[in-house]
Amino acid sequence: MSIYLFKFAVCSALLLILYHLVLEKEKMPVFNRFYLLFSLLFSGLVPLITYELPVATLPAVIENTQTLSTVILSGPLTPNDPVSSSAVTDTLPLTTYLWGLYGVITLAFLLRFTKNLYSFWQLIRTHPVVKKGEMNLVLIPQNNTPYSFGKYVFVNRQAFENDEIEAEILQHEQAHIRQRHTLDVIFIEIFLAFCWWNPAVWLYRRAIRLNHEFLADDWVIKTHRNPPAYQYLLLHKISQHSGVTLASSFNYLLTKKRFKMMNKFTSMKRAYLLQTTALCVFSALVFIFSDISFAQTAPSVTPKSAPEAESGKDGVSQAMVEEYEKIVEKYLTRGGKDGKEIYRLDRPSEPDRVRLEVIFRAMSKEQQLKQNWAMNPPLSPLPRITPTEKEFEDYKNATIYGVWIDEKKVPNTALNKYKASDFSQVFLSKLYKNAQATIGFKYKFQLDLMTNDYYEKYRDERLADKRYWLGSNREKFRHENQKK
Repeated sequence: MSIYLFKFAVCSALLLILYHLVLEKEKMPVFNRFYLLFSLLFSGLVPLITYELPVATLPAVIENTQTLSTVILSGPLTPNDPVSSSAVTDTLPLTTYLWGLYGVITLAFLLRFTKNLYSFWQLIRTHPVVKKGEMNLVLIPQNNTPYSFGKYVFVNRQAFENDEIEAEILQHEQAHIRQRHTLDVIFIEIFLAFCWWNPAVWLYRRAIRLNHEFLADDWVIKTHRNPPAYQYLLLHKISQHSGVTLASSFNYLLTKKRFKMMNKFTSMKRAYLLQTTALCVFSALVFIFSDISFAQTAPSVTPKSAPEAESGKDGVSQAMVEEYEKIVEKYLTRGGKDGKEIYRLDRPSEPDRVRLEVIFRAMSKEQQLKQNWAMNPPLSPLPRITPTEKEFEDYKNATIYGVWIDEKKVPNTALNKYKASDFSQVFLSKLYKNAQATIGFKYKFQLDLMTNDYYEKYRDERLADKRYWLGSNREKFRHENQKK
């Protein structure tokens, strides 16, 4: 969850910076209106987009990386592992408090929003409403500048009856109504109620309202075609205050920016170039802020029995030993630093694997113990393990566990479709700091679950696979330790 919140905040901030540095300075308010609204939705949704990239199966990774090999040699972690239990115990209380605080503040914002809506309803219900063209004028006693909400314009009753309201002012409010700016205001207020913790959302609200005024001003100027007279009228009216936060009103504006925008001109060519650039930025941010997960895919296994090798009393000939060592050398990569040697052993091709198995199994005991790299017997299938109901509920915590079901990465919510008895194998491995950093500190443990049918298929394939696999010579290591 913390990674999602971070991505949402950063993405929304980047798009807002692009708006303030470039788009806001150009006269294309219609595009800017939808840019601001879409930027908020985009920032909230793009971290939820997931791209699945196929990777090799877990055994393949274990053979090729020293770190994972160490985990397997030490034995798989079980759901009863004490580290997992303590992690859940330490994390849940803090998470509960944070969610409680978030809920209280969000509820307060929603109540404030509801109160503001109710105040409009009260004004409409308790004061006379006069139809004038497309507008419904609500005559109120307060002496303030006209302001609009929905299809209603709230004006001073005395000023209306004395015909003291300028046509340009009513034209401005009519533009807000025709272009349905109230829908934008309601959207941003509800969005802010749930995303109040993101500073960028507050700035989006201000930018959206200011852009509404750009749109309404542009409408008036196109109708009356006298910008200086309209600007003078605004200066005369700007000191009055509507007192209602949700309404479209003159007093909300940065007047200097409005006046500058009235005198600006943006060519069609420049507008198309900027709009295309903005779309390219959205495309780039999809790849930067979306979530990339890795789906483990099992390679097709075709068990192949190795042919028998001729061996005498003393094992194989020296030429065959050298052939064995030469094949191993093809798949061995040496490295290291600080005087320490590090080896990486890659998986051999099937023909080479078969030849290595033939030679190694034909060697005498002494010849086998001289090899650093041995052909080890086939791995036994993992034991049948079914989680308890409590453990299964714990696995739904996305901040602790990353879940794979039948070797495919799934969201933790996918567990709601199952019950504990639906699984026959649980493999839990701890992710250390470097591994957590690679995935963005999303979770602390990788949980691999096998459904009952999938486990039976896996077990049958593992038992049927009689192939030997290339790895470190454990028998030699054990033999040398016994001598010491």
